[in-house]
Amino acid sequence: MPRRHERATIATTFDPRNNSLSFIRLTLAWIIVVYHAWTLGGFGQLRVGRFNPGELTVDSFFVISGFLITYSWTRTGTTRRFLWHRFLRILPGFWVCLIITAGIFAPLTWVHDNGSLDGYLQAGPHGPIQYVLANSMLRIRITDIAGTPHGVPFPEPSSGLRLAWNGSLWTLWWDVLCYLGLSALGLLGILKRRRHLVVLAAGGVWSALVVHWIDPDFAGRELGSQLAIGITRFVLLFLLGSLLFLYRERIILSWFLAALSVLAIASSLLISEMRIIFSLPLAYLIIWLGLRLPFRKTGNTNDITYGLYIYSFPFQQLMAVYGVHHHGVAPYYAACLSGTFILATTSWLLIERPVQQLKSWTPRKSARHPSGSSVPAVPSPRRSTNEDTYPTQHADAFTYPPNVSYEEPQTMPAKRKNSADEPEQ
Repeated sequence: MPRRHERATIATTFDPRNNSLSFIRLTLAWIIVVYHAWTLGGFGQLRVGRFNPGELTVDSFFVISGFLITYSWTRTGTTRRFLWHRFLRILPGFWVCLIITAGIFAPLTWVHDNGSLDGYLQAGPHGPIQYVLANSMLRIRITDIAGTPHGVPFPEPSSGLRLAWNGSLWTLWWDVLCYLGLSALGLLGILKRRRHLVVLAAGGVWSALVVHWIDPDFAGRELGSQLAIGITRFVLLFLLGSLLFLYRERIILSWFLAALSVLAIASSLLISEMRIIFSLPLAYLIIWLGLRLPFRKTGNTNDITYGLYIYSFPFQQLMAVYGVHHHGVAPYYAACLSGTFILATTSWLLIERPVQQLKSWTPRKSARHPSGSSVPAVPSPRRSTNEDTYPTQHADAFTYPPNVSYEEPQTMPAKRKNSADEPEQ
């Protein structure tokens, strides 16, 4: 008898070296650039009805992050190596961005406002050095530098928001918390042997979202407003992306389910807390698009997604300081998009890609020289079947926390002999 045709699942379709997730991430990053520029240029708010493109973009990034980072965990030999990869993907580029903002963008603004750099380094508790040091561990504590940028369209004086050079960085903290949480689940053996507990965790977070919707004061009182929002938004979406990978052999990829997801997302407009309905359909739709779209080479060679995310906001603020937005939407967008592209490409070529060469480095103890003297062993790159091959996806929407939107891009190196296929986060 002829063999019955088997339906495609995520497991049978997902090829870590041949998918469109990089294209999805790059597209999401450019949406963020466009969304931020419209707001920071003082042209109003970009919305499609009640849908906020910036927020939806960040939500989609956390889904992809959960999917790919969970895959990365299953291919990484140790927790130390997994966290080392995460460190390399996020922090070097982040630190350089802080330094460029405090060392170039803010000084240019100070000179524009004051005619010289006199007093810039001694500008009080929010000076450039304090800005870099206070924010260096990803928790954004200082948003302005020496009282700059002021006189720009965002934030509006009546909004109550603080002056900010980079309103995109705060979600990186939640990325890291998700990575640490995933590491804990992996160490406990939950990801491999007790994946149903991840379902329970996601269900618990979704229940908290329902409680937060019914009684925001209760959730804010018990968890704190920022913590409640972060858990019910970012953690939930990350867990859903993780579950799509963990149950990949059971989840069918079909046009019907994708269309149903679109309808479910649209129906979420019927309630005030849309994420109660659209979180799971959005997660399915994003992964479905990443595995079904034909754009499998786009964004794989030079992965500028992270750079677009971290540099778009401060560069757009700098353009606003110099009044480019007064010349109209087209000149402002031309300046912002081209400048951000140059910065993101430079970040990838000079910072992000070079530090990836350290991914396989492992500290070693002193080696005994043949002569008997002890000399330090020189670390050398290791060829491993557990090598990651995608970076972390990050993008964020322009969504400030109440008091104030990578994982990593997929890089597709040339296939190596005897090397396992896997995405690099």
